Amino acid sequence: MFPQAGGRATRARQNSGHDSQISDQVVVWSARLSVENGWGTPVTSAVYMESEKGEAMFIRVALMIVLALGTGTDAIAETPRYLWGEIAVPEGAVQTLAARAEAIGVATVVWSQGDLVVTGAASEAELLAGETYLYLDGNFFLFVVNRPRERAVLRGNAQWAEIIVWATDGLVPPSEVFLDLVQSLGLLPMGGMISLSVRELPLKVPRPPEGVRLDPTLWALVGHPDWFGAARDFGLDRQGLRVEVVAEASGVLAEALEPYVLSSTGRLMELLIPIPLLPELGRDPAVTLVRPPFAPHPVGGR
Repeated sequence: MFPQAGGRATRARQNSGHDSQISDQVVVWSARLSVENGWGTPVTSAVYMESEKGEAMFIRVALMIVLALGTGTDAIAETPRYLWGEIAVPEGAVQTLAARAEAIGVATVVWSQGDLVVTGAASEAELLAGETYLYLDGNFFLFVVNRPRERAVLRGNAQWAEIIVWATDGLVPPSEVFLDLVQSLGLLPMGGMISLSVRELPLKVPRPPEGVRLDPTLWALVGHPDWFGAARDFGLDRQGLRVEVVAEASGVLAEALEPYVLSSTGRLMELLIPIPLLPELGRDPAVTLVRPPFAPHPVGGR
């Protein structure tokens, strides 16, 4: 058998769909990496698969940790840091996400016909208090695993997704628990490489790039590793993966953006739009600025 690389073996159910000779019993080894002074080394995990004939097959999954930010422990203490990477989403995976999540007992929130539908929990608040949950909005999704020593996120669309990992015991790759669940949801490509690098949470709100006419807080929200926490801190009205914004426009929006318009008055349009679509809205030729709605000041306030 393939040797363990600092982790422990766990079993997960996997419907391959590619080779009828491969059993659905999969053993996953997830390697842990210790980080000192901001630097690390590549580590390798592997998926061990056994065919119905007892033949061993190995699918290697390389977890490459690239630590390129800073070299001192003081910098780590001052600036929140996390691991980030991208993966390609298998074709058709998003279309089966809700059914797969229900099959393995992951609570879900689905945007359907203008409302949020919660499955597997009594309310959205109860769902968010759980260890695992999934949000779906068209082709956009957010999957979260909250454990005592780790918060791991996979969010994206039908083509690609980003992995975000926070851990209380340092910069370490995602746990085998997270990888098992992602694989069971059909979101983990078979084989290939996952390259993870260190990112820092900006201490100041970043400016949007040229041509993206978003208020800086909305641009910060798009890139923030915790969409829900950032939306709350920025005072934004969030519903599922959507936030309420106002677009100042000089013409008609692109047809693909029209379904997200709630109302319009003159040059102002109020939208409830998925967070990943904010940059596209900010690049629309008709838009001069996308900003949060103005909050009324309380009577007697300054």
